[in-house]
Amino acid sequence: MRLLILAFFGICCLAAYTVEGVGTEVPDKTICVSLTTQRLPIKKLKTYTITEGFMKAVIFITRRGLKVCADPQVEWVKKAVRTIDKSSRRNVSQTKPTGAQQPNNTAVTLTA
Repeated sequence: MRLLILAFFGICCLAAYTVEGVGTEVPDKTICVSLTTQRLPIKKLKTYTITEGFMKAVIFITRRGLKVCADPQVEWVKKAVRTIDKSSRRNVSQTKPTGAQQPNNTAVTLTA
């Protein structure tokens, strides 16, 4: 009887482990159900994403980590997106390698 219960318990654990992997196929959980009509201060916005699903929206992420959905057709939203794009391009700096980091043009061929 104990062997039967142990086998049943093992099958249940295997089934739970297998079913748990299915959840990774779920798309992004952030969806907008309403859009803000209130203008947000651009200096408090960190980044944004654009959703194309049920409701087309721009999801702004504030410096505090809050997510706010806005209508992408409204003029202040377009201006905020342009401003964030400009500031993110400015923050990306290209560095040149130092003397110790000079690239070498050595080709390596691997044979099996």
